[in-house]
Amino acid sequence: MHALLELLPLIGLGGGYLLGKSINPEAAMYYLSYGAIIGTLLQFAVYKIRGATMQKTTKITGWVLIIFAAITIILQNDLFIKLKPTILSWAFAAFFLGYVWWKKQSVLELMMGEQFAMPSDKWLVLNWAWVVFNVLVGVANLVVVWQIQQGNWDDDSWVSFKMALLPISLVFVAGQSVYLFKHGTMKDKNNPQKSDQSNQREM
Repeated sequence: MHALLELLPLIGLGGGYLLGKSINPEAAMYYLSYGAIIGTLLQFAVYKIRGATMQKTTKITGWVLIIFAAITIILQNDLFIKLKPTILSWAFAAFFLGYVWWKKQSVLELMMGEQFAMPSDKWLVLNWAWVVFNVLVGVANLVVVWQIQQGNWDDDSWVSFKMALLPISLVFVAGQSVYLFKHGTMKDKNNPQKSDQSNQREM
């Protein structure tokens, strides 16, 4: 159920685009924007009704999507919704960099440090991986948007790229999990000293 909830904005986005292609191909990106808003609001509503905890990243991503989709509809310019992945990805990359500079700690350590014990330098490697990943996603999206603006590709290319980001992100997160279990240990709530000792041995 949780996985389906996380997919609702993407389902709304894709469904809106397909509906637009069948009704008015010239306005398909605006149908996509409406679908993205509906899917995101539905996601928020289901979380609220179920009383489930929504991750901060899900909230931020959702509101950014709503804002960019709304601007796209109001200004009748689909460039805004197309640039959203780049702006959001680079914002996350800047946050991951800025937090390390400001707090001298990895964002991942802040988020997952209560579950995993791992040396600080290993957390920093993971932090840099997220920076590089988000920068590359932003650049790739810009390339796709640029090709569309030049008339070399069509909007289908951007939608396909957007859909492809999901499995790509899943592979990246899976790699993160492998890294965590290789270099860290899960903290034992019943015996927290055990995980700390394992962490010290690796250091």
